[in-house]
Amino acid sequence: MPLYRELPAAAQAAYAELYEQVQVAEASRSPAFLTGKVGWKTIKGRRYGYWQFKEIDGRKREYYLGPEGPAVAAIERARAQGAPALEAVSRQAAAAVAQGNQVTPAKQFRIVKRFADYQFFRAGGLLVGTHAFLALGNQLGVAWGSGTRTLDLDFAHSGPGGNVAMALPADLKISLHDALESLEMGFLPALGGTKGFASNYMSEKEPDLRIDFLTVRRRNNDEVQMPDLGVALVPLKFMEYLLERPGQGVLLDRADACMVNLPDPARYGLHKLLVAAERGSRHAKYRKDILQALALIEWHLERAPTLLADAWQDLRARGTGWEKRARASLAQAPAAQRPLLTRFGQLVD
Repeated sequence: MPLYRELPAAAQAAYAELYEQVQVAEASRSPAFLTGKVGWKTIKGRRYGYWQFKEIDGRKREYYLGPEGPAVAAIERARAQGAPALEAVSRQAAAAVAQGNQVTPAKQFRIVKRFADYQFFRAGGLLVGTHAFLALGNQLGVAWGSGTRTLDLDFAHSGPGGNVAMALPADLKISLHDALESLEMGFLPALGGTKGFASNYMSEKEPDLRIDFLTVRRRNNDEVQMPDLGVALVPLKFMEYLLERPGQGVLLDRADACMVNLPDPARYGLHKLLVAAERGSRHAKYRKDILQALALIEWHLERAPTLLADAWQDLRARGTGWEKRARASLAQAPAAQRPLLTRFGQLVD
């Protein structure tokens, strides 16, 4: 089975237009849109845009808008032209789907959209896991061949004090627990949360529908209590690598869309190699992890080899254990992908 197929040019154009429309609509939802301005920060050599404004009480605030590019520039244009109506976003989302972009399953989209409504992504959260992989496919102009079917939803946050290095502000106080309750989908917090804050939720109506909140691993390896998010975060190995250099993308429903923060595609692929090695070959998601990694490696070899090489060098610099795990997963690639591994080796060795 092919690792991915190219989306038609019309689908890619429809996604690009939708991306700009949703970005502007997201910024315009805040009253600060009328008085704020786009500001810039340079972090690790890359420029990131923020919507900067003052609250009524004079406090300075900012919302993360994303890396420098057409979507952020569109926000400044919209100040003079007026923000697009939500109906326009709905129509463009339907057009993007009709042209071939992949939709997120309705239940999962509803959850992610509610988190967006509750400002989780403006507070520094990221969508990770397979639904991020699906969103990255639309962003990169491809439909993945496999590895996109799962009920689970995974979200990540760098935790206390980690957002500056990762370009995402965390000056908003929200409650993801309240967001889940408002959906009335039967979500209950798992037992064992820290001081009433849970890091895992499961639906009593649909037991396979699970939500996990993740963060970087710290010295004590305990759950991280996050009152400003209303949940706890489970620390995982290698998560700091995944959370660096985040970007943004659009999550699609059949007639709706929302903006989410996503991992860097090259890092996502290489991180999946680490995750697969850590889980082991007996884990149910082992093969899926490797296929997702290979799909993103192949895309970068064709379209952005320098970005892939840079991500690999960063991984390699973190220690021999990191590289050993990644290479062990690569060694388990299907025989049909051996030529791909040869090309990858020629790039990074």
